Amino acid sequence: MNDSKNILYFEEEGISNNEIIVFIHSNLLSNWIWINQRDYFKDFHCIYLDLPNHGNSYFANEFSIETSSKIIKELIQEKAYDSRNNNKIKKVNLVGVSLGGQIALYLLSKYPALVDNVIVSGVNLYEDPKEDDFNNVVSMMNIFKMDILDKKPNKFLIKALLAEYGLEKKYYEFIKESNEKISIESFNSITKESLKFKIPKIENSKTKNKNNRKNKYKNNKSNKNNSKNNNTKNKRDNNGENLLVLFGTKEYPKVKKSASLIKDIFNKAHVFGVYRSLHLWNIIDYEWFNEVVKDFICNKSYNLNNKDYLIEDI
Repeated sequence: MNDSKNILYFEEEGISNNEIIVFIHSNLLSNWIWINQRDYFKDFHCIYLDLPNHGNSYFANEFSIETSSKIIKELIQEKAYDSRNNNKIKKVNLVGVSLGGQIALYLLSKYPALVDNVIVSGVNLYEDPKEDDFNNVVSMMNIFKMDILDKKPNKFLIKALLAEYGLEKKYYEFIKESNEKISIESFNSITKESLKFKIPKIENSKTKNKNNRKNKYKNNKSNKNNSKNNNTKNKRDNNGENLLVLFGTKEYPKVKKSASLIKDIFNKAHVFGVYRSLHLWNIIDYEWFNEVVKDFICNKSYNLNNKDYLIEDI
């Protein structure tokens, strides 16, 4: 997807398969983080994208979660809907880590009919993000970069990032390439967007239909019945039954707290810690990651309690 100024880079595999998985990567990296998912999910129509201002995607404007979500929505509509009648012809699943998880939650909140299942991991969510707070964080990060990191060889930074993610040396070139493609402007806008992210308020169809009745259908009994049916459907779509929230037990404690905050919004979401796993456990403990994602997508009972590496403690 591109125009004269913007290019969204993505790779597709298994296009003939009738169920889509859109893989959305984490902050400041790109679609290479799914290297250990490529073969396992070959029975699905997989889309591995680079978010705007990441990897091989080029966008003229600053990074925005809202804009990125709308772009991914359009991509899903292009791939999963019949353009002749706008009917959905493929099931759609979202898998997102960190920033990718925030975007997946945004899509689930704003466009619940668009997706069938959502799996997120390592999502950071702040209860009451304030602009001064995240501006201060970005400023401190920039000072640290200029005063310390920029005075070190580039190899030092890449090795530090490998250590932070807990990755082996074989991922050195991937980290190096991702780092080289992020400008300081993009770094700032991506970091700010992630820090200030809040799950959008899910539009209450009861309120919406109440207003419609006041304006157009005040005394129409049949429309009251329709409104009741719509309320039921909206509640089912948005209560989180189709949402799996994961976090590594060796991640920062804030990530576990964030999983609890997500559960407060999507009260029927399935939340599990992953035993002794780090942020990018989809790379490190990929056998676990692949198994649990596939089981959640395919097992309609959503029963994951039989996996001894999952800890249900929320």
